[in-house]
Amino acid sequence: MKKELMLSIIQKRWVMLCLFVVMCIFGYYSWKQLSIEAYPDIADVTSQVVTQVPGLAAEEVEQQITIPLERAINGLPGMHVMRSKSTFGLSMITIVFKDGTEDYWSRQRVQERLNEVELPYGATSGLDPLTSPVGEVYRYIVESDQHSLRELTDLQNWVIIPRIKEVSGVADVTNFGGITTQFQVEIDPSKLEQYNLSLKQVIEAIENNNANVGGSVLNRGDLGYVVRGIGLIGNLDDLGHIVVSTTSGVPVFLNDIGSLKYGNLERKGVLGYTDRTRDYFESLEGIVLLLKHENPSKVLEAVHTAVDELNNETLPEGAKIHTFLDRTDLVDTTLSTVSHTLLMGMGLVVLVLILFLGNWRGALLVSITIPVSLLIAFILMHLTDIPANLLSLGAIDFGIIVDGAIVMLETILKKREDNPEQYLEEKSIAQRAKEVGRPILFSTIVIITAYLPLFAFERVERKLFTPMAFTMSYAMVGALLVALLLIPGLAYAIYRKPRKIYKNKWLDKLKDEYTCIVTGILETPSKVIMSSSLVLVGGIVLSAVVGKDFLPELDEGSIWLQVNLPPGISVEKSRELSDTLRARTMKYSEVTYMMVQAGRNDDGTDPFTPSHFEVSIGIKPYGEWPKGKTKKDLINELEEEYKSLSGFKVGFSQPMIDGVMDKIAGAHSELVVKVYGEDFRETRRIAEEITRVLGTVKGAVDLDIDQEPPLPQLQISMNRDAIARYGLNVSDVADLIEVAIGGKAIAQLYQDDRQYDITCKYKEEARNTPEKIAGLMLTSSTGAKIPLSQVADVRLSLGESTITREMNRRHLTVKLNLRGRDLASFLNEAQATINENVHYDKNKYTVKWGGAFENQKRAYTRLSVIIPLTLVGMFILLYATFGKFRQAGLVLSIVPLALFGGMLALNVRGMTLNVSSAVGFIAMFGLSIQNGIIMVSQINGLRIKGMELRKSVIEGTRQRFRPILMTSVTTILGLFPASLATGIGSDVQRPLATVIVYGLMFSTLVSMFLLPAFYYLAENNVLNKKKNDEKEYTL
Repeated sequence: MKKELMLSIIQKRWVMLCLFVVMCIFGYYSWKQLSIEAYPDIADVTSQVVTQVPGLAAEEVEQQITIPLERAINGLPGMHVMRSKSTFGLSMITIVFKDGTEDYWSRQRVQERLNEVELPYGATSGLDPLTSPVGEVYRYIVESDQHSLRELTDLQNWVIIPRIKEVSGVADVTNFGGITTQFQVEIDPSKLEQYNLSLKQVIEAIENNNANVGGSVLNRGDLGYVVRGIGLIGNLDDLGHIVVSTTSGVPVFLNDIGSLKYGNLERKGVLGYTDRTRDYFESLEGIVLLLKHENPSKVLEAVHTAVDELNNETLPEGAKIHTFLDRTDLVDTTLSTVSHTLLMGMGLVVLVLILFLGNWRGALLVSITIPVSLLIAFILMHLTDIPANLLSLGAIDFGIIVDGAIVMLETILKKREDNPEQYLEEKSIAQRAKEVGRPILFSTIVIITAYLPLFAFERVERKLFTPMAFTMSYAMVGALLVALLLIPGLAYAIYRKPRKIYKNKWLDKLKDEYTCIVTGILETPSKVIMSSSLVLVGGIVLSAVVGKDFLPELDEGSIWLQVNLPPGISVEKSRELSDTLRARTMKYSEVTYMMVQAGRNDDGTDPFTPSHFEVSIGIKPYGEWPKGKTKKDLINELEEEYKSLSGFKVGFSQPMIDGVMDKIAGAHSELVVKVYGEDFRETRRIAEEITRVLGTVKGAVDLDIDQEPPLPQLQISMNRDAIARYGLNVSDVADLIEVAIGGKAIAQLYQDDRQYDITCKYKEEARNTPEKIAGLMLTSSTGAKIPLSQVADVRLSLGESTITREMNRRHLTVKLNLRGRDLASFLNEAQATINENVHYDKNKYTVKWGGAFENQKRAYTRLSVIIPLTLVGMFILLYATFGKFRQAGLVLSIVPLALFGGMLALNVRGMTLNVSSAVGFIAMFGLSIQNGIIMVSQINGLRIKGMELRKSVIEGTRQRFRPILMTSVTTILGLFPASLATGIGSDVQRPLATVIVYGLMFSTLVSMFLLPAFYYLAENNVLNKKKNDEKEYTL
């Protein structure tokens, strides 16, 4: 940096100040515009193809719906993996795209492929709302002591959901529970025989008597009248008066052959909700889904407004929306945790500055760097669409941010200390500032370079840590601008006049002690090689023994359960078991509410049966818990409680991570073992063996097979010869099964802005046993009545509940979570145990691990390539700083030695090496090198001025003692609160901060004591070699 430029900066200091004030104002505006969320959206870009075919069994859905759709989707550009679930009446295909795929573009491509497929039964495929697995931002129940469940469901469907969907940024609102109203025609089969009618005639009569038509325009003089034919069914009376046929001139009405009633869609699921003041064995819930890329805080603000409006103005008296899960709470709690640790860190940094600098003016000037650099970071975050969340803000260390400012101010303060009686000149300050400007610039670039590996991550880890790299780099750029453009001028303004300088006696004493130690080390510098070797070996050993994981657990402040029950149970039985589960759970005082979703919603878009529960458990803020009790303790207690419930298999998770793992791994758990093969029976045997074997491995919990076992079925196998012999068609039998037994919707009824299905089926007592179904009559073309048993084989059997496929191959999934053990050691033992104890035909069946295992493998592979490349980049920067390879290598040698401190901290605190702690190491390496740059630059500067090597090493280390100690202590204390934090949102910060805090403690000692000795050895060796070369030349 040219001296003239620095002189100009100092002279125009007030212009600079005004410039920074303007930037701060824009920074505050940018902060207000930022998308604020708790955790980043870590899910991949996905699209889900949903196809409903009511009444079809899993095998038929797979064969006739799923496979044709999969074949159409195969080879889709950018597709990473395709998974499908075929279950009763529903096909769901999930397509996960590669990183960087644009959502709308990928959905368009899927839609184009779907348009090419013609499906049977008039089935049409649709895409799920454009949301994310972490997009469930708001859940509520609708309650009333004056309205029935049917009335509340109508309010939900026609009043509440349409109002919330008006909010910009809401992708969809889905309903769970309640009663979906239908206008039902229940036919008496004996009446059909009496009036000699067929089912087909009844359906046609309803369809033909339900229409409004237009008759163009009738002109009368100057007026034109629109002609409307109004014939739509409006109520049960209209429906009952439909004429089905005429017998001897007497009309046969629909009323004559059956009963008409307000019924409801056959229920596939039920919602139970209990908190400290409510207990609903049946209720209904709304789930608000956030549109992808929208700002959750702004959308939720508008949702709150809509809910207030509904509660206070729109809903009838007594009806009310009660919110039980609101992402705003998590965002607030997380921001509170982050801001608390940041403010504590900031406070500690200012205290250290006052302690070291001895005057509040200097300390205040340096601490200005913190808010200013943050506001500059907000500007850049706003311009590049980086959201503010736990990870992007939580990793900012104010100690690192003030390092450059400390070095700059300390240099100017040193000038004042050396000349206490003189007026300081702008030129002399510019000269001092220029000397440290270059090391500050390069050390900042080195720290930003250290964060480069974060940009090379993929998928989950990329979405978690790349915002952190951006934010930290932006804050460092802000800090660099402050250190080079603002601090020199303001420091000159503060220190230009002669003033009494505070003498920090304990610091001076410490500096003298340090100088003596360095002098002693330089007497026998070769001794440090032995101690360095021991440290290096210690670091390598600790790296080998530390546990290895993918990510620390992200605490969302709530619990989510996946519960499997015995297969084939009814909705009523499922409701009873839901009551039991809620009663048992609410015994624990830490629990605030419990919501149980049993089965699937009435929309039919959940691939579950009543044998499956999804459960949300709310918990109190940790500050209100008994002292010392943690969330892990509560989970262990609940686990023991649930073990005493017969038939319950419970898996523990959290709402957001559950959705993400479902997309990443294809199951609601951290880890999965997938068994691929075509034979259902054999794949289940292998899966059951794996489940049993993994149960013996320490750390495996919540073990279960994700897919339900085969379910009881009533199979009606048609006999084509018999059907032809009686003059029937297969469609006649299909209609009987679909309409008479299944209750298919055959028309719609409109009331104002509401729409209801009209269904037609045989009355309950005519179809409630296999024998009665076998005796149902078909009408041939001649009018003859033929029992179903004459043309089909009706028998009880077993059939698949859910058929899952991945990349066109059937598979079963063994799901499990890990508790109390690191991932790497568990996987080694588990894989060995499976290989030893589970036997199968490896040519026909394949066993693969997935979930966190895939992520860990991928992240570690990327790190193993990118970290060496980053070190090479740092080496090039160091060479550019010093112009000598040996000095660049010397400063870089701090990195492997600094490893020891971080690894020791992880082992002592019982933490694992995961992506979060790896990011801590990356940052710590950059900070360690910064100290080395500051020290070596100073020694080189003294040598250029003509000082002898040994003296310049001693004097250089003495002069840099205060700035290195200050920068290290501020960095360590800046992140110290985060290394001990325990609140919601501290989980990712803690390992990262632990590595930086304890690793930097150790690397500071290396920089201060070992680096001078290494420098002296290297440079002395060069001088001796030069002398020998000169002697040889002279001789």
